[in-house]
Amino acid sequence: MRTIKATVLVMAVLIAAVPAAAQDAPPLPGELVIDGVSAPRGVAFDADGNLLVAAAGTGGEHIIEIPSFEDPAVMMQISAGLSGKVVAVAADGTATDLVSGLPSYATPQETNGIYRVIPNGDSLWLVQSSAQPGAFWGSTVVELDAETLMTKNVINMTGYEVANNPDGNEIDSNVSDIAWTADGTLLITDAGANTLYSWTADAGLEVVQSWPENSVPTSVEVAENGDVYVGFLGEGLMPGAAKIERWSNGELAETFSGLNAVTDILLDGEILYAVQLVIFGEEGPGAGSVVQVTADGATPVAEGLLAPFAIAKGPDGALYVSFGTIAFFPDAPSGVVKIEAAG
Repeated sequence: MRTIKATVLVMAVLIAAVPAAAQDAPPLPGELVIDGVSAPRGVAFDADGNLLVAAAGTGGEHIIEIPSFEDPAVMMQISAGLSGKVVAVAADGTATDLVSGLPSYATPQETNGIYRVIPNGDSLWLVQSSAQPGAFWGSTVVELDAETLMTKNVINMTGYEVANNPDGNEIDSNVSDIAWTADGTLLITDAGANTLYSWTADAGLEVVQSWPENSVPTSVEVAENGDVYVGFLGEGLMPGAAKIERWSNGELAETFSGLNAVTDILLDGEILYAVQLVIFGEEGPGAGSVVQVTADGATPVAEGLLAPFAIAKGPDGALYVSFGTIAFFPDAPSGVVKIEAAG
């Protein structure tokens, strides 16, 4: 999702399409792993098999007023606090807060803050995403020591966007995902900046590719052969506007188009999965899904998920998907569901 502005507009469409009398959640297409998570975002597994969930939180007691994105003459309220956290779920289902006290900025429908948590080697990487002016951390990628949780590196995505604005559009940084190439180079997608970056400690941030047409890159994966896959929410969040691009040796090699609001992708060997935040049907927008994507199109793996966001493969071979990342309606369910992988 591209900052508060994009998600507020999405919510306006979604809520208008869900009548109050029909606000019963559909049955989950799988096994519930954890529920009641506040604004769940990224999911990943650590080396010990624990499921890590980035929870953006519920904001806090501090109220910030900013001009509405739909009407600048109208002020909208954001509640700010330190309710963001990383939750670790053990194999026996026990949930504990691994990292807590992270900045959280909430509207009634959607919260910005911690976006992803991804372990890599002896580090734990946090993707923190907020376009709120003055927000502590703003849009950053933070490397923590996995054992001590002490900070090792902070990559200032907002600062780079303000100084360089690689897509040439409005100043907007909404860092969305990270992945690593075989040589250890970190790849970073920024949905607000419409840019794929590379980063090393020596070279810092460098632009790999920008999409000035505002395609909104939300996710990145690196294949075993070095190809880079990038998932996109899609320009204007129009039906079928989302896509996945495969880049090989710096060139666009393949595009999987016709998707809906892709928020995450997963490569499982040669199998490519995508999470679709919402599906646009004949009756308007509805619940999202997980699909397997090939050159021939998208095949549903799990349907009927309310606002799904991220996907990870567990040690048991199953797929774990966060849902309820934005609220379709008050007290909408949220958490992580376990579903069977494609054959």
